[in-house]
Amino acid sequence: MKWQATSREEAWKIVAAGMCCRLTGEGLRISAISECLRAVSYLCSAPVGERGAWEPAASIRLTGMVRYRLASLWPDLAGDGESTRPGVMSVLDSMAELGDMIRLEGGRWLVAPAHAVHAGDGLAVLLGGGPMEVLPQSVAVSARVAGRVRLIEPAACKDWADIWEADDWIGAPAEGLKAWSAQLQGETAARLTDAPDDMGDACAYLPRQWVRLADLPAGEGGLLLCRVRAGQAYSYFVGEFVKGRLQGVSAIESSDARRLRFHLDAQANRPVRITAVESQGLVKLRLARRLPEREARVLLLGWQVPIPEDEHPGVTYHVFPSETLPIVRRAFKGLGIVLDERIDAKRG
Repeated sequence: MKWQATSREEAWKIVAAGMCCRLTGEGLRISAISECLRAVSYLCSAPVGERGAWEPAASIRLTGMVRYRLASLWPDLAGDGESTRPGVMSVLDSMAELGDMIRLEGGRWLVAPAHAVHAGDGLAVLLGGGPMEVLPQSVAVSARVAGRVRLIEPAACKDWADIWEADDWIGAPAEGLKAWSAQLQGETAARLTDAPDDMGDACAYLPRQWVRLADLPAGEGGLLLCRVRAGQAYSYFVGEFVKGRLQGVSAIESSDARRLRFHLDAQANRPVRITAVESQGLVKLRLARRLPEREARVLLLGWQVPIPEDEHPGVTYHVFPSETLPIVRRAFKGLGIVLDERIDAKRG
């Protein structure tokens, strides 16, 4: 056997080829962490012998094994410092959110059963099923790692794994945003209580902006989404207004408030608009508002990238493999978001 030294850049290329991964940079890094987590989880949990049982593996064991294997290629993984780039534990948690891994009590993990999500254009996103090496040959021949997930041909799932429609996997309210919002407003109206005399520095939401209650137009009436600061966060409620004065309040969850804002914007013909720019097989977009929890899982199909220094607080930038964009579109459409898609003519 002959040993030959190689550069880190060449080693990255070898790792990418082994996963059939076309990504570079942060995309390759997250791809390697994800596939390595599947491999060590399968190695630690797989039954021994025909009558053996699957044994969940502890997160500290899994993350330690991944760091040991990948820290020479990505030194920042050694300490798992998660300032701007996700570390091993963060990737493991996000794989559970996607449905690729199963999180059990006591910080133990198992590989999820294989299932897939239609992505359109003759492709599906594979979740679960273990590392590439243990996939059926009919699946592995077309599988390639793309960030936290793998891309496969849907036909390969026949008699092996269920394929979900994107809307079912996203899990947004099946009745649609408009009907869901009407139901929420009806429920909150039914449990209104008298408003306190002092609401502090509370604000009401008018299309695309928060307005202090003291600055509301005198004729403003009906039910409005409101918020008031509680420590470092906000508490949300629906307020009943009569001639610009708050008469009743009904608390709601922050996740419901987040979803309701998208409906209110669309209802006022001022929907949120997001520009997606495609270049060299990747799509980049800028988010100025947090998505509801269910729809936010589509962001894990890509990865976050640093923002410009002069950007507004709370804004995030995300990059996706172009193959996953149809699923992102479905999530955005369900929230009434208008997605403007462009191709970077300079980079192709």
